[in-house]
Amino acid sequence: MSLLLERDNEAELQSHLDELTGRVTLLFAVIIGLTLLCVTQIDGWLDQLLMLIDPCSNACLNLYDPARWSAVRWLSSILVAIAISSPLILQQAWAFSHKGLLPNERKWVFRWMVGGTILSFVIAAWTLGWFLPFTFGSGHTLQSDMGLVARYDAVLMLEIALAVIWTQTVVCLAVLGMAIAGQIGTLNQHTADWWRMRCYALVVLLLYASLPEFGGLAFMLITLSILVIEFVCKPWLIQSARQMPASVTIMDEEGGPRRPVVFECTCDGAALPLPAPLNLTVPHLKYTGLCSSVSEREHLYETIQSAKISDVFITGCDAKPLGEHFHKNCQSLGARVRGMNLIERQSYRTQPASNASLEFQLMTAQLVSPWPQSGQLDRVFSLLKQNPETKYVYSMKSAAKSWGQQLKPEDVLVHIEKEHQHKLVMFAKVNGIQMRPI
Repeated sequence: MSLLLERDNEAELQSHLDELTGRVTLLFAVIIGLTLLCVTQIDGWLDQLLMLIDPCSNACLNLYDPARWSAVRWLSSILVAIAISSPLILQQAWAFSHKGLLPNERKWVFRWMVGGTILSFVIAAWTLGWFLPFTFGSGHTLQSDMGLVARYDAVLMLEIALAVIWTQTVVCLAVLGMAIAGQIGTLNQHTADWWRMRCYALVVLLLYASLPEFGGLAFMLITLSILVIEFVCKPWLIQSARQMPASVTIMDEEGGPRRPVVFECTCDGAALPLPAPLNLTVPHLKYTGLCSSVSEREHLYETIQSAKISDVFITGCDAKPLGEHFHKNCQSLGARVRGMNLIERQSYRTQPASNASLEFQLMTAQLVSPWPQSGQLDRVFSLLKQNPETKYVYSMKSAAKSWGQQLKPEDVLVHIEKEHQHKLVMFAKVNGIQMRPI
């Protein structure tokens, strides 16, 4: 079972492949057309570039291999065509992918695509305008001082220029991607190895596959690239996780790790907010209306995914109004959803409860899985002992049969199973706690 967001359409895999094929075909057609146009002007552009990076005051560039020159012409035309069509490439990539991404993923992809494109153009301009002329000029001065006669291969110089720009672009895109992930909290010490494995693997693959003719130089560039990425991104690789739910783990009856979270949902104002201060042993996140807000549901999915939450407790309703689609998505993320139905509880009162915090703590104390069912009564008794002066009422009725009953503001309701009635009453009697049925 896979996660299907509301923004995306439920379609067969073939439908998505057909859409991808159509968008890629359009891009290829545009790039091919622009390449044919650029190849008619590329000689003049390459001539200007060679004049820019030529370190000699007199003519010292030579063409030793006309076939390689033809290959460089066509490669340069393709690169220029891709640069010109980059806005269309970004638009097509975003249109295809954004509907199936979670909020942080959409934020990361958008910033990475736009920022990466701008950064690539800036790097290329800086490299061609200053770095390569300075590097080639320094090398030419050094060998001239040694008495060597300068004879440079024009094609090789262009190939080196393309290789340097490509390496810089790949490294900067990798750094930018990890930096954005660190800023939005996706990259942290818990996910660092995941990012390293995928980012470094792509960098090595792209550089090694695109620089085979440079041999040992390519290996040095790859090693240097990995070290640069690791050094620049170190602050984000060691930062703590921002998601609070990730830090609370409970062992269930079978000894397995579980991560429960209480998601407070006020149901667009229909449910009262949880009382404050609230003494809970598990994380607590607030939402306005999960049923009505797609963005809130997506944020909840993202929280479940990033924090590896196993148990979701919705406070406002019994979780049925959220629909089957919501439950399937949570199940695909490995989370079980349950509702605490505070709307039904608040219908028992015409006046606000004077001790709503204690009543909610009693509700959470009776939750089972991941908490052991065998300790349910002990958790309730512990809270009763801590608050012996409070007036308690208990009920064994179901929600349907409890409809219409009214509680006083000072009453704290304890919903108990029928088989536990005798133990509850005896405990209250022994400890001098006021306890009556309703």
